[in-house]
Amino acid sequence: MPRKILFLCHPDHGHVIPTLAIVSELASRGHDVSYLTAPSMRDIVARTGATVLTYDSHYRDADFTRLAEDPGYLMGVLLDESEAMLDTAVSELDGVEGVVYDTSVLYAGRILGRRWEVPSAQTIPFFASNEKFSYLNAMYNDPDGDGDRPAAEKPAELPEWVGKTMQRIGRLCHAHGVDTPPHELWFEIPECSLVTIPREFQYEGDSFDGRFTFVGPCVGERDFLGEWTPPRGEDPVVLVSLGAVFNEHEDIFRACVEAFRGMPWHAVLTVAEGTDPESLGALPDNVEVHRWVPHVTVLEHASLCVTHGGMGTVMEALRAGTPLVCVPTSALDRPTAWRVRELGLGTMLSPSDVTPDTLVDAIRSVLADRAAAENAARMSKAVLDSGGAVRAADRLEEHLVRRA
Repeated sequence: MPRKILFLCHPDHGHVIPTLAIVSELASRGHDVSYLTAPSMRDIVARTGATVLTYDSHYRDADFTRLAEDPGYLMGVLLDESEAMLDTAVSELDGVEGVVYDTSVLYAGRILGRRWEVPSAQTIPFFASNEKFSYLNAMYNDPDGDGDRPAAEKPAELPEWVGKTMQRIGRLCHAHGVDTPPHELWFEIPECSLVTIPREFQYEGDSFDGRFTFVGPCVGERDFLGEWTPPRGEDPVVLVSLGAVFNEHEDIFRACVEAFRGMPWHAVLTVAEGTDPESLGALPDNVEVHRWVPHVTVLEHASLCVTHGGMGTVMEALRAGTPLVCVPTSALDRPTAWRVRELGLGTMLSPSDVTPDTLVDAIRSVLADRAAAENAARMSKAVLDSGGAVRAADRLEEHLVRRA
């Protein structure tokens, strides 16, 4: 039975892109899907068949250095996005029968579900959280970033920013006629969460119950990222990406260029908008630099991926069975890099330790590691067995229709 469904997501490629194939699948089944996001995401979302609505977003104006290390500031930015989304949704939409929201803007999604009295679900494009594992705690509770895995213990006392966040959530609920206590709105575990990683990659994966569906990466058409042609020759291809947003790491990209100079590898560097390709100087013949290329296509030919540890790139690599070298450039990425290392899917370098020589050593080590290749191949099977966009759409249909 077709439904009128609203998706909500702020303008971060790592959050929007994992939902696109799900939206396309729902639209192909006859559902009337609207997608509320920032104007910068309009074109790529419109390709899914959804009706695109935009709101006044200031996410890209955030101080990412602070965002990546200060959870209070992060919550403030995401609450700003939720508040702006709510203003647009309530003024421009009616008749919505189901809400699907990215977990980073859960305040908007959960308030709308209650205000409109319709079922809602969340998408989680990174590690899910429950009573056994907290992704927020994992990000911010190891300031040195050198642990083997995320800290097991939560802080003994709640920091000051938690109280301020609760107050803001309360005001936002009140403004929209929702009387749910702020802590309940923030910390509830919804009946339906779609996690776009396989259960095998999730910390404490066996502890997550039927409210969580681990659908793995949902990969669809990526022609909006351009085209890529594999190089001639037999040299192993290595993809290098430090993310699509807040990736101003020219020093690391320069170290990568020098690491590949004269080596028997072919490097494909993607720098998005954070670095000017011209700033990297004269490139050796075995290095190509792009702002955007479809990583999924490159990874079909790649022997290794060097990444900051963004979950989107990591999942695309593991989907292809490609081992990794992770260089986590912020607290947000460290838990993913730890998990890659813990599961024997590659290795990890601290950004402060990155030099051409250390990169060469890490790349050589992983390329020669048969166990890493075998582990990546097993994780690739787990990804494919998770079901992707088809399973995600099936679960949403079941949940939205049953609850309605």
